[in-house]
Amino acid sequence: MHSGFQELLEEFLLEAKERADEVEATLLQMASGDADERQEALAQAKRELHTLKGNAGMMGFSDLQHLAHEMEDDILELDLDAPEVDGLLKTLDLLRGGLDEIQTPEESAQAGAPVGTEAPEATLSESGLADAETVDGFGEPIGGEPGGSSERGASARDVAGSVRVSFSKIDQLVEVQAETLIARNRLADAIEHSRGIAENSQLELPDEFVNVAASAWEDVEDARQNLEKTLRLLQELVTDLGMVPLQGLFRSLSRIVHDESRREGKKIDFEIRGGNTPIDKTLLEAAGDALGHVVRNAVIHGIETPDSRRAAGKDEQGVIQLSAAVDGSEVRIEVTDDGAGIDTGALRKKARSVAPELAAGASDLALLFEEGVSTRKSADLAAGRGVGMAAVKRSVEAHGGRIKVQSEPGMGTSFALHLPVSASILRSLLLTVDGEDYALPLTAVTETLLRENETLHEMNRAAVVRWRHQVLPLLDLGDAFETATGVREKGFIIVVDVNGRLRGLVADRLVGIRDIVVKGLDRIVGQPSGISGSTILGDGRVIMILDPAGLVTIPPSAISSVHDEIS
Repeated sequence: MHSGFQELLEEFLLEAKERADEVEATLLQMASGDADERQEALAQAKRELHTLKGNAGMMGFSDLQHLAHEMEDDILELDLDAPEVDGLLKTLDLLRGGLDEIQTPEESAQAGAPVGTEAPEATLSESGLADAETVDGFGEPIGGEPGGSSERGASARDVAGSVRVSFSKIDQLVEVQAETLIARNRLADAIEHSRGIAENSQLELPDEFVNVAASAWEDVEDARQNLEKTLRLLQELVTDLGMVPLQGLFRSLSRIVHDESRREGKKIDFEIRGGNTPIDKTLLEAAGDALGHVVRNAVIHGIETPDSRRAAGKDEQGVIQLSAAVDGSEVRIEVTDDGAGIDTGALRKKARSVAPELAAGASDLALLFEEGVSTRKSADLAAGRGVGMAAVKRSVEAHGGRIKVQSEPGMGTSFALHLPVSASILRSLLLTVDGEDYALPLTAVTETLLRENETLHEMNRAAVVRWRHQVLPLLDLGDAFETATGVREKGFIIVVDVNGRLRGLVADRLVGIRDIVVKGLDRIVGQPSGISGSTILGDGRVIMILDPAGLVTIPPSAISSVHDEIS
């Protein structure tokens, strides 16, 4: 494929998908907005489709061009007093499928062009794309008609101060930045080690030499601190480059609400706030999977039917609110509905029939995330199997996040997803157990305590400690990873909180807080319980990253493992 056409094709696909997203958003707005909003949305949809049609014709993709043209005609025939957009949305899905077909073929000679188009190379050479007077597939000059394909040039001028960069190049930049972070940590450790040797040297050296050496170390430290500041700024900039706004994902969730509410016969107002909130693009898929389940759950399980809402004294139209914001080192995404709330009695009853041992130990709302537990009486294509919320929990926790749920009967339910801002750089607490170093994500750490034997007790053959007016079960990490060689006489307790489940982790030493580079585990290693990945320290050593969600599921340690005698 001609390299020039390849670049043009990538640009066309990117812009076409953006315009398709915009058309979908305007169609959904026409279905739910007031008269003025519907009129404005109609004009916007026409503009986007006309431009998409012109660009498709210019590229030689006649099938896409005809689909866009059909949608234009159908939109013009819409009854704005009662717009029915389901058919248009289905046509839009066909158009998106056509775009995917163009993109997915393995670099075929036709570049995936729909049947009936000329070869893209011929289209490129025959159309004279560099000529401002080139005509598009409808015989109209590019740049000639307002609202036509000239908008493509206008949008390019509007963003003259920016460039589009492929995510693959950003991924490479993130990898280089991660290696730079490892080198920075290694340099800091080497300077500290070398300086310690020099200061503790027993050699008797002339005072003049000692003074010169001290001055040199000060220069080295100043240079290191300046480098630290520069690299931290670079880290922030690279992290920002890998961020994408949640707006695109939120638009797809709007489509889920529209389709599912129609299928369920419910009236729902879907409110969105914080669509410009950025999220690491590697976490976007995890967020999309989780939010898809949560939003669908709100429509199917949460919001009542119009008749039920009227009987309960509510407005027959339910409300689902989706909001997002950056909260410190996390992105918080919240889905709230004003529905019936979660029937905890039915939830616990279902849990007893599926897994009695879980029902006995977990809190009511925690049962919502267990496999096979659902309050829906029958399963269909969308819900009822009891696997959706379990999948949400696994997806979020696998990416270092957590999920919280609150519900009040008759008032509604709220799900809050907390995901790290960056998927590659993780703020962590370094700790040592039996001579082995580990990294524990700081987002799960609530508090660290100095371990005192007289405060340890035994309950149900497990070691516990009283903490903030409650009993905290303890897990000796040496027991968990089978590295313990004897009774631990001193050390620290790290309190971790995973979705309300608390556990005290017993360790020998706390090293400090570091930014670490997250690395995956080799497939040969598998996925050991309590381990989520690995990282490289400044001295080149590879250590494991602890998985708080896995650690809280491991049974607490026996009292004899932590202390040989109860005070």
